Amino acid sequence: MSFDVSKVRYISLIRLEGGESLLSIPYAELTVDPDLIAGFVTAVIIFAKTPIRTIRKAAYDILIEVGRTTLVLLVVDPVPDEAPYRAKLLRILDQVEEEHGKKLENFEGDVRRFREFAINILKEFPYSISDIDMVPVKKQKGVTIPYRVGKVDSMLERVESFINGKRTVSEIFDLIGISEEDVTALISVLNKYGWINFKKRLAESDILTKSDCPAVSVEKLKAQYGMPLDDLLKKFEQPAQIKDVLDSLPIDRNACWFIVNKLVEMGCLETVTSG
Repeated sequence: MSFDVSKVRYISLIRLEGGESLLSIPYAELTVDPDLIAGFVTAVIIFAKTPIRTIRKAAYDILIEVGRTTLVLLVVDPVPDEAPYRAKLLRILDQVEEEHGKKLENFEGDVRRFREFAINILKEFPYSISDIDMVPVKKQKGVTIPYRVGKVDSMLERVESFINGKRTVSEIFDLIGISEEDVTALISVLNKYGWINFKKRLAESDILTKSDCPAVSVEKLKAQYGMPLDDLLKKFEQPAQIKDVLDSLPIDRNACWFIVNKLVEMGCLETVTSG
């Protein structure tokens, strides 16, 4: 069994007794307000006491699982097999009841304590599945992550500390010391909210060409590393394979390779895609 994360649109946890929304995570835009969907499902399940597990609409399905204290619903594009999605919903339901069942039985109205539970949902339904051979790169500013509190915040900080623009997702998996499911979820959060993007790791077989970048950036590199950058950049005035350039310059190969990567990061060199 497998699931397609691109089909997921919205997940909500709802307290069964009172119908309060504990935590909602939107994945994609809906033509209908997802809060209205959650309210409708809550009314049907709680007040009508109807044992419905699936509500089918024209553009989406609503999958529902009900526990002792909590209802969890998933809005998803129509899928050929609900089983893998339901298995994940049931794991989420078991976890929230185990971690928060007592609090929900004696609910005092404060839903903020449930924000940290977002990581449990995102482990089952990450926003996206990253190519493990790609290199995540930090961006200067993204959008505020609404559940970046407590445990989620500390886990995000840990993942961010391993993102240096050089390690692939696979290498982060190997080094970080937390589960691949956690890392996948957290990287998907950083990507969703615009705190990282991805780049392909350069290979000597890649073809680069010179592109416009601020002259001050090149001068800064010259001052830092004292290398003949003008000679290097001249080699890429026409598209050229990195290996050929490295072979042609009387410069330490490792040092030259380092500078090539820096120039790509700065936008002074760009990859030429075939076709």
